Amino acid sequence: MNFNWRQVDIRIYAVLTSLFISTFTILVPQHTNDDAYAYIRTAEIFSTDGFSAAFQHYSWASYSILISLLGLLGIKLFTAAYLINALFFALLVFAFISIVKEIDDSESLLVFAAVSILVYPELNEYRYFVIRDVGFWAFSVFALWQFLLYTKQPILKYGLGFCVSLIVATMLRVEAIVYLLMTPFALLLDYRFELQQRRNRFLKLIQIIGAAAGASFILLLLIGLNIQQLFLEFVSVYKPFLLDLFSPDAAESYEISRALFNEHAAAYSQEYIALFIVAGLTAMLFAKLISGIGGPYLVVLIFGLFGRKLRLNRHIALPIVFYLLVNLLILFAFVFVTRYLSSRYTILMCILLGLFIPLILFRLLQNARSNRKNFVKIFIVLFVTYCVIDSYYSFGRPKDYIDNAIDWIVQQRETPGGLVTNSHALAYNSGKIEDYDKTLFNLTAIDILDTAPGDLVAVELRYEMEQLFSSDDIARVLELEIEFSDADRRRIAIYRRIQGSPL
Repeated sequence: MNFNWRQVDIRIYAVLTSLFISTFTILVPQHTNDDAYAYIRTAEIFSTDGFSAAFQHYSWASYSILISLLGLLGIKLFTAAYLINALFFALLVFAFISIVKEIDDSESLLVFAAVSILVYPELNEYRYFVIRDVGFWAFSVFALWQFLLYTKQPILKYGLGFCVSLIVATMLRVEAIVYLLMTPFALLLDYRFELQQRRNRFLKLIQIIGAAAGASFILLLLIGLNIQQLFLEFVSVYKPFLLDLFSPDAAESYEISRALFNEHAAAYSQEYIALFIVAGLTAMLFAKLISGIGGPYLVVLIFGLFGRKLRLNRHIALPIVFYLLVNLLILFAFVFVTRYLSSRYTILMCILLGLFIPLILFRLLQNARSNRKNFVKIFIVLFVTYCVIDSYYSFGRPKDYIDNAIDWIVQQRETPGGLVTNSHALAYNSGKIEDYDKTLFNLTAIDILDTAPGDLVAVELRYEMEQLFSSDDIARVLELEIEFSDADRRRIAIYRRIQGSPL
């Protein structure tokens, strides 16, 4: 019997391609994110002390537990993390194409969908990261696909697929619970059906969610996790931000006003500082969104919007819009509470907006074929080529100095004396720091002066560190051992504490 490759679901090819791409994160690893060390340390704690200890160390430890369980097979923890993320990326690719398939199952469109998600530069940057967010994105998008299937056929399988996916996503990032609670309301606005039918579909899904949530709650209790304590620990992380938001310090507000407006203008403008901050944080949020979408995809989205290429059926568009609005609400809440926003927090919204990219490209190609406009085909080829290069070729400067510093530190493992550093990579590889995940971004004078003679002080030289280490009080108690530079300037300096007093 002859095998017909064309009969194979395009999603299978896309998933295999994603897994192939992810192998490079294992075979050719790069320097990972600082958050990775918190996950790895928690995985170590779980392997030795169990569930409770892991959750006490890190309030949302599910991702670390997965890493640890895979590590039981004899796999290094970082390798285990990359393997798990490879599966998450594969699931994300599958779910993304599946949603597009619900819009239109044209083979050409699905090829565009596969290419769009596989060469998305801003998303592919995170293939070298060890973060729980990838799983959160994957299960959230998969849940959206299941919800779309439920809107067509409200059966138990799809309802469970939706709520179980978001419960798993909640184990990775708590905000997934907001999608679980809010998305079902889209059923009440599906005007393809009579009001009573909409209510029945909505209530059925709520019952499924309640049953699945109850089963999950009982399971967590059986493995010995205190749900109330976990929630309180999670809230405690944001408590200082909330107190500062609703009870700002008057002196601090004045200092901020003086820094922004100068001392004279602060007397007249201080009452508008809240408005100024709101406008600034809103601008920062949208700047992060634009950065997360990326230049090429943003250009295509804008062209599709003004060229009226974004037409969707209401029953498809409504759940996606609900997801986008919930995501936007979460982002606004986060940025106003914490006053900062990492680009990766915007990626789920960018993935959802990315659903429109293959639709726009597909419709452009259809118009080009009918009008014989070859420049559209050239544009698409250039667009894809640019995204491939941007996704899989790093234009950043090499960081050989980190590898060289790690090699030098590793050679000092057997030498007496401790180590103080502001580098997670050096702390982890040194073998001298147990809580390497607690490494601070900047060292203080007290951190250095509390060391004993013979201890090493390894520092990544940012502006604040250069100022600190050039001060007389610190310079007289340290002796430079070695430094590591790139093409521009020295990046890492390693000192040894000597006898002496800063006084």
